[in-house]
Amino acid sequence: MTIYEACGLTVIVETAFFALIGCRDKVFLTACAAVNVGTNLSLNLVVSFFGLYGSPLIYALEVAVVGIEYGVYAAVRGRSWRLLALTAAANALSFGVGLLLQ
Repeated sequence: MTIYEACGLTVIVETAFFALIGCRDKVFLTACAAVNVGTNLSLNLVVSFFGLYGSPLIYALEVAVVGIEYGVYAAVRGRSWRLLALTAAANALSFGVGLLLQ
C-alpha cells in the first residue's frame, strides 16, 4: 500500500467513524479529514525516512497523532474526555484496518 493509499484509507475510516457515531457537523468532518491527511502523511514519512517499520516506536508516534488530532477536534467541538476517547478509538480502528489490508 502506498502512503497515499494509506492516507486515503485513514481519512475514509476515521471520518466515517465520526459520522457514524453522530459527529456530522460539516466543520468537524472537514477538520477531521484535513488533520488526518496531515498527521497520516507526516507519520508515514517519518516511519519511512527512519526505517521504523515494525518498531515499537510507531505506537508512541501514534499516541502523538492522537494528541494532535484531539487538539484540532477540541478546537472545533470543545474539550472532553469522550472526544479524546473517540479520537483514540478512531485511530485504533484505522490502524487496525490498515494492518488487515497490508
